[in-house]
Amino acid sequence: MNSKVIALVAVSIASVVGIAAFLVFQEGEAQVLSYDGPPKAVIIDQLYDEFPNEQFYERATEYFQIAGYSVDIVKTKDVTVDFYKNLPSMGYKFVVIRTHGAENEDGSNVVLFTGEKYTEKNYIQEQLFGQVKKATPLLEIAYQVNEDENSEWTIVNDTTRILKTPATFVASAENEFFAVSPTLVKDGMKGKFDDTIFILGGCNTLSNPSLAKSLVDRGASKVLGWDNKVGHVDNDYAILLSLESYFQRDNNINDAIDHVSESINTNKMAYPANFKVYPEL
Repeated sequence: MNSKVIALVAVSIASVVGIAAFLVFQEGEAQVLSYDGPPKAVIIDQLYDEFPNEQFYERATEYFQIAGYSVDIVKTKDVTVDFYKNLPSMGYKFVVIRTHGAENEDGSNVVLFTGEKYTEKNYIQEQLFGQVKKATPLLEIAYQVNEDENSEWTIVNDTTRILKTPATFVASAENEFFAVSPTLVKDGMKGKFDDTIFILGGCNTLSNPSLAKSLVDRGASKVLGWDNKVGHVDNDYAILLSLESYFQRDNNINDAIDHVSESINTNKMAYPANFKVYPEL
């Protein structure tokens, strides 16, 4: 059965077509691995090749390190299906993901893009059982500022975001990627998370709870994300606000969410969206 999925993340739109099915990947209860040493955090940046943000890495890393975490950064080419399969076994207590996100047209499921180019020959079993899907970003190129007075174009990552006319979109079959679904989290991942906190920095990552619930069922404690499409500038800002609130102000996750909501005026966002948490209190 085919299902069409559409997403906008970091001012992008994606269409995802995949096969939906069910697979019990492994028998028995997955084990939580214990690690000595400081707690570990990871920034998974599927968007690095499109929207690198060195200041974001520096600030986020600073917040983690001051709190006593060791920090890894995983960039586009290393954000693969196999990486996600093994993520629970890596011992991270905090996971931040900058990514393209997508949901089905009926809003029933959310998926995350990898940085791995799609090919029919790879992950055949995972494709057949709906654990991964084919995802094609439709990249938003530019906005025309004032069509009547001049032909100047404001590139999409201009932080002023003074927009007068609709965006121009392009698509290319060369930009097809694998995306991971809640089914991969449920049946394809190895091990369990140990009360890990997730920030899913991408469009629609919490427009429905499917992906967040699958992560919590595998041992995550809280999952933060967006209830609609979101621009990459606003996304990065919200993530840093939440980390600053949690680590520097010693707030809990729910208070950190409130801090983001109080600090960002949705009417001034490139794409209005709300930063949410699952499960809610």
